[in-house]
Amino acid sequence: MDISLEKQDIGIEQISYWLPPLVVDNREVAERHGFGEEFVLEKLGIRQRRFLAPNLSVSDMAGRAVEQLFEDSGSSPEEVEIIILVSQTPDYSLPHSSAIIQHNLGIPESAMVFDISLGCSGFVIGLDVVISIMERLGMSKGVLVTADAYSRIVDPADRSTAPLFGDAAAATLLSAQPKWTLGNSDFGSRGSEFDKLIVRGSGTTQGSRHPLYMDGRGILNFTRKIIPKSVHKALSKNGLTLDDVDKFVFHQANAFVLETIRQTLGLPGEKLTHSLEDVGNTTSSSIPIALRRELFDGNDPAKVVLLSGFGVGLSWSSTVIFRAPEGES
Repeated sequence: MDISLEKQDIGIEQISYWLPPLVVDNREVAERHGFGEEFVLEKLGIRQRRFLAPNLSVSDMAGRAVEQLFEDSGSSPEEVEIIILVSQTPDYSLPHSSAIIQHNLGIPESAMVFDISLGCSGFVIGLDVVISIMERLGMSKGVLVTADAYSRIVDPADRSTAPLFGDAAAATLLSAQPKWTLGNSDFGSRGSEFDKLIVRGSGTTQGSRHPLYMDGRGILNFTRKIIPKSVHKALSKNGLTLDDVDKFVFHQANAFVLETIRQTLGLPGEKLTHSLEDVGNTTSSSIPIALRRELFDGNDPAKVVLLSGFGVGLSWSSTVIFRAPEGES
């Protein structure tokens, strides 16, 4: 019996996101930690961040991003054949929070549904995971969701983490009518440094008794050494050089980290994306939020964009996306 699945070129059709309405500005952060408001903005590039309300869960936040995606794209829950959530702050230790999203939104029971436990590298790796599955199984529509509420695991008294992180969720529609297609990727994980960013306990809906610990200097050293190499590897795998790239969208960790990467690679400032001033470091959602703002909301003419995520694990992934030709998506 000949069983053949129709393979399709899958790519990014639309990206949407949802931000909690609760705003925490630099005045509140500065008063708590005893430094000036402008210091936070100048050093970190962050003016404010959003926190998820206590009565909402991460699956609630993720669901609102997916609902916004359906509205923006004209798609419906019934069309979704796979939905994957990237999160390190799920509602429960088990079950997977994507099952809750599936139920709440009425996505068919026939859909493939699971979580990926990754942080700031999760969006780029997630693209490869979802697209690979969809192309192998002949699927036409899938959703990659990223959602984290680090406000639930950060110690408000910790000067090294409290000013950085904001809560957010993003949803990316992957389909056979892409506006952007995915190139070849570079990825890796340095498990020997797993404890550089760690929560020593299980996450719950109500938060964790074990706050996030971050070795800021260790992560900066990791980023400085690994990410420029990963960028060059991803470019080589796609037959490109730095000059061929119109825009670089790195994980929006903070302004200092972004500037360190820019200087190491020798990139012109206008090619680097900054999209954290009003949201903070939104971990797995930082790249899709930046892409939505730059490539879908604006009139940016970029045709070749490099993406690079890096963080908890310590893990990384870099890839290139290409604007689909007009009329061919």
